[in-house]
Amino acid sequence: MLAGPAVAGATAGPVAFPGETLITVTAPATPGRVLSPGVGLSAEALLDRQPRSVADALRGLPGVSIRPNSRGESVVRVRGSEERQTQVFLDGAPLAVPWDGRIDLGLVPAGLIGRLAVRKGAGAIEYGANAVAGVLDLTTRDEGAVGQAQAGSYGIRNLSAAGVVPLGGLTLAIGAAHQAQSAAVVARQSALPFSQAASDRRTNSDINATSLFAGIGGAAGALDWRASLLHIDADRGIAPESDRDPAVTAPRYWRYPDWRLTQAQVALQLALGDATARATLWRQWFGQAILSYRDASYSALRAREGNDDDTLGARLTLAHPIGPVTLRWSLSGQTSDHQQTDVAFPPATVPAPLLYRQTLLSGGVEADVPLAAGTALTLGLGYDRSANPRTGDKPAQPVNGAATFSAALRTSPAAGLTITASAGRRNRFPSARELFGEALGRFLANPDLKPEQLWLTDIELQWQTGPLTLTLDPFWQRGLGSIGQRVVRVGPASLRQRFNQVATTSYGIDAAVQWRVQEHLTLELTGTALDAGNSLGQPLVQRPAQELMLALDWAPRAAFDMRAEIRHIGPARDLAPDGTLARLAPGAEVNLRARLPVAHIGKAPIALTAAADNLFNGLITPQLGLPLPGRTLRIGLMVGG
Repeated sequence: MLAGPAVAGATAGPVAFPGETLITVTAPATPGRVLSPGVGLSAEALLDRQPRSVADALRGLPGVSIRPNSRGESVVRVRGSEERQTQVFLDGAPLAVPWDGRIDLGLVPAGLIGRLAVRKGAGAIEYGANAVAGVLDLTTRDEGAVGQAQAGSYGIRNLSAAGVVPLGGLTLAIGAAHQAQSAAVVARQSALPFSQAASDRRTNSDINATSLFAGIGGAAGALDWRASLLHIDADRGIAPESDRDPAVTAPRYWRYPDWRLTQAQVALQLALGDATARATLWRQWFGQAILSYRDASYSALRAREGNDDDTLGARLTLAHPIGPVTLRWSLSGQTSDHQQTDVAFPPATVPAPLLYRQTLLSGGVEADVPLAAGTALTLGLGYDRSANPRTGDKPAQPVNGAATFSAALRTSPAAGLTITASAGRRNRFPSARELFGEALGRFLANPDLKPEQLWLTDIELQWQTGPLTLTLDPFWQRGLGSIGQRVVRVGPASLRQRFNQVATTSYGIDAAVQWRVQEHLTLELTGTALDAGNSLGQPLVQRPAQELMLALDWAPRAAFDMRAEIRHIGPARDLAPDGTLARLAPGAEVNLRARLPVAHIGKAPIALTAAADNLFNGLITPQLGLPLPGRTLRIGLMVGG
């Protein structure tokens, strides 16, 4: 279920989730605070959608796009922004790998997530540097227990279990998940003219990932605390870009035989009279190996890249009143070391590893100002700073810094109607990979990249009357120095290079309609219309003109749910191997979900689950040569929920 504060399945705008635990939320929706527009999914809505990963769960949310990139990663974009302009947080701590500035959401299991929220536009100051156009806030399960087991076509396995149990005066949360697939299915063979066997199994598209989570928390007087640990271990293939002739421009023939992420974090909240202090500390270890092959047989190695990352960070916030105004001070910092070793095959010698380091600092203050009855204002002012004290074998980098500011106003002029207007400026500093990465000979490094700035404004109108909830959210964004890609000829090779583009402008509208047709039948219509281009009149690549979803959800009793979705992705443009713009055709898919109760274990229901993705093999191409999978079927059991 989606959009609407009166609907238990989801939330939108400034409304907090039922039972929201402030200690694990990055920027909580406290009374009197005005946040930028948002949309979310509760635990119930996640069960209905039966996602295997967080990437699956996000599809269909208004203003939110999920697409695979050429590295095989599932990345999130908000309102047509760049993928690194949306930051991902888990229980209040950044989850993205700093070297790359992003995280593969296809490897983050949905079974461990209790709820999620997406904030769009100029987000809260405590999100820190690089949270430019949007924020994805993930919260692990904090009550109840649920277990799922599914199997399906092409070797699909999806297993997960998560639960929260009291342990004396403490609360223990544990979870585990496993997802696997021997291959993604080809929707249309004609869309893959190169590097694809005459088979309905997509070349080099297997995945195998296991995740473990544990958290424990409690209270000691006025102090609430929680410590948690997430570990993800995966190996996977990356489907080659099958639109390009290997004799002219070779695609990526890559595999990830080893992908590991471990994140430990501690969250603290202390009541100090009228004031509240909060702290989040995190440590992240990340490692991966990338194997590059010479052709689609994946038998002859060309090169190997090894990465090891170590990140340490903290965020402190203090909220306190001064008369009718609430001030909220925040300070966050993070330092990350990246060690990389590139080996060419056949190797003569293994070179010494290169060391890169990036530090980010961000600080600021927000003020919640009550105005007339039903009207509130939040103002924010901050400063972001980035430094790269270690640059491997690349030139030294200057220290960069810039101010950030925002304002958000909320008013309720009539019963059931809320209007929220927000605007601001946010900064993003190039990740170390954007500055120095060469992607095993695919990219030409550009250490002269400058920071991005994004000016954002939007107005959200939310109207609820009886069974109907309507949300309209027109927006406008202006990007200065946004980082794009171009094709550069170096001798006989065509290499990609990142560069600061001329000014870009994106505008459009997000919309969501939720109508309870009958007591147990709900209709959802969500979508985004987007126009994105630069000051030279050129369209920005991989930005669909429209994304729409129509869904019917029927839930006549507990643990029983049937859901049908139609998703349409509009046309877009992409950068062809020769540097020209190519058209991405529109596409559509039909998805079905069913959850049928069959028995009970004590009070816990046991339900039969079934899911069909892209039932009619619709062709959807978010990027040249990398279409989404065709029809996949899953069936299984769910306990609890």
